[in-house]
Amino acid sequence: MNHFWNLFKWDIILLNRNRLFIIAAVVTFMYLGIFYLLQPIGDLTTVLIILIFNDPVITGFMFAGILWLFDKNQHTLQVIAVLPIKPTYYLLSKIIVLSILATILSFIMTIAAHGLIFNGFYLFISVFLSAFMFSCLGLSIGALTRNFNQFLLYAIPILILTGLPFASLFGVGKSWYYLPLPSAGGIELLRSTFEKRAFGFNILMSIHLFGWTIISWVLVNKITKTRLI
Repeated sequence: MNHFWNLFKWDIILLNRNRLFIIAAVVTFMYLGIFYLLQPIGDLTTVLIILIFNDPVITGFMFAGILWLFDKNQHTLQVIAVLPIKPTYYLLSKIIVLSILATILSFIMTIAAHGLIFNGFYLFISVFLSAFMFSCLGLSIGALTRNFNQFLLYAIPILILTGLPFASLFGVGKSWYYLPLPSAGGIELLRSTFEKRAFGFNILMSIHLFGWTIISWVLVNKITKTRLI
């Protein structure tokens, strides 16, 4: 576990050196500014849900891919391959750092824009697990691509597909229509953060999100296996 914690601390330092923490904070406060300007319109819970999901979670996807490409270009992956470090530690340290960052930013956005009247448990579960899943996907796509342009080419269709469940927020289709998509559970649990919904439904969405999180973890390990050994 010492190897894991060393990697974890190094990833925090790396993110800080590359100003990714600052970038995430700036984008978050920019979203809060937009939310503040739109407040006179009325209830903006739907907008808040979209901003929370798009900022921390999707940012985790992009940051994960960028970190992989950065390590690849800096030949860090070759160094990891010859060190007595489990490949899963390398992946897990980056994923957890990004997931924690996403969760912290989501709580800042929610408290600033919505006050303290929300379900913190559902917010934590939906954002942390969604960020974990998207970070896995980001690392997977990064491992399959040679440069940032190719990464974007692969990433854009995925981001469009995973954004389709937002349509249910506007009454386009029932929530269960979008269950085949990995983002559906996280988005529905985010809704439950601000709305009272059936406990059984929330359990189902939690299982959906947890299941896709496991699938994404298995996927990233399989894809990166030959690139980290």
